Amino acid sequence: MRKVAVSTSIALLLAMLSVSAAGQTNRAYTKTEAEARKVVSKVLKASPIIDGHNDLFAWYFGCDYKKLPKCPQGVEDYPIDRVTKGQTDIPRWRKGGVGGVLLNVFGSDVFDASRESAFAYLLEKSYPNDLQVVTTTAGMRRAMRSGKIALLLTMEDSEKLKGDISKLDLLYNLGLRCMTFTYMTGPFGDGSDDEPRNNGLSENGKQLVKRMNDLGILIDMSHISPKTMSDILDLTKAPVIFSHSNARGLANVNRNVPDDVLLRLKANGGMIMLDMVADHVTNQFGRWMKEGDEIYFATKKKSPDDKAFLKHVMAEWESKNPMPRVSVADVADHFDYVKQLIGVEHIGIGGDYDGMDFPIPGLEDVSTFPNLLTELARRGWSEKELRQITGLNLLRVFGEIEKVSEGSKKTSRR
Repeated sequence: MRKVAVSTSIALLLAMLSVSAAGQTNRAYTKTEAEARKVVSKVLKASPIIDGHNDLFAWYFGCDYKKLPKCPQGVEDYPIDRVTKGQTDIPRWRKGGVGGVLLNVFGSDVFDASRESAFAYLLEKSYPNDLQVVTTTAGMRRAMRSGKIALLLTMEDSEKLKGDISKLDLLYNLGLRCMTFTYMTGPFGDGSDDEPRNNGLSENGKQLVKRMNDLGILIDMSHISPKTMSDILDLTKAPVIFSHSNARGLANVNRNVPDDVLLRLKANGGMIMLDMVADHVTNQFGRWMKEGDEIYFATKKKSPDDKAFLKHVMAEWESKNPMPRVSVADVADHFDYVKQLIGVEHIGIGGDYDGMDFPIPGLEDVSTFPNLLTELARRGWSEKELRQITGLNLLRVFGEIEKVSEGSKKTSRR
C-alpha cells in the first residue's frame, strides 16, 4: 500500500507541475480556426460524438422542472424532428455531429423509470429514420454506421430503487445500461452535495456495485462524494465513468472530481465525460452560483408564498452581482487538464443539455459540440485524440463492462 501511495503522490505532483500557477492549462494555438474546423469535420464523420448525459426527457416528464403545460407530455406535444424550445432535438443533434446519447430517464420510482424507458422505444418508433434504442456496444456501432442516433438508457440516481437492488433487473430488461450510483445521499451511498450518512458506500451499496458489474450496467460516479467514489473503485471489477463532471483542480465545486480520484480512474480503465455546465467550469461562476442560491433559498424560506418578492430580491442581487463569463476555451481547459493528468484515453464528452440553467456562449445546445472540438484542434489535439474523446473511449469502456458481465454470467452457470 505504501508503494501505491508514493507513486500516486508523484504522479499527482507531476500533473500539478504541468498546469500554470493560475490553475489553468496553457492555451497555445497551432492551427487557425478554419484549419481546425476541417479537422473536426473529418473526425465527426469517422467517430460521431457519444454524449454522456442528456435530459431531453425533462420535456416529457419533468413537470415542475420545465413547467410543462401538461404532464406527462406525449411525442406529439413536444416533437423533436424540428428545433424545440429546449436544448435538444434531432436537427441539432445532426448539426452537432452526435451519433449516440446516454439518455436520462426521470421519475421518482421504478414505475416511473419503467414508463420512461418504454417511452424511449416510442420515440424510436416515431422517428425510425433517426433514432434507435441500443443495449450493447455492437448495437451502438451498428446504429451509428446506419446513420441513426443511438439512444442508450441511463438513470441519474439509484434512489428510485428505494433500497431494493432486485428492482434493477427489471430496468435492465427494459434496456437500462447505465446508472448514476446516487444523486443525493441515500441507501446505497453518499451524494456530492448532501450530508454524508454512510461514510461512502453502505453495505447495501457494496452489493449494488456487484450487481451492476454482473448485469453489465455502467457505474456512473457523477453526483457522488469522493469517499463513495473511492469505495466503488476499491470494489468494482469493471471500468466506471463520470457521465457529466469536470476537474476539481480547475473548478473547486463538489460535483467535480478530485485529482487523486482521477488518477485512480486511470488505473481502473474508466473515463470522465467532461460537461458544459458553467458552475462546473470556473471557480468564479461556481462562487456566483453558490452565493445566488444562498440568497434564493433564504428568501424563499422567509417568504415562501411571495413569488413577486423573491423575483425582486434575485433581480436586485443579480444587478449588483453580474453573472461571470464562461467561455468555450474555459471548458477546453478541463480537457487539457485531464489529458495531462491521466491521458486522452480516459476522456469523453457529457453535455448535460436540458439539465442546465446557464448555457455557456458558444455551447448553448447539442448543435455546438463542434465548437469545443474546434478549440481543442486549434490547441494541437490530433485527429486520433479527438476521435477517442468523441466516441471511441466510451465504446471501449462499454465493451469492457460487457466482458465483465459475461464473465460473471459464465461463472454463475458453472
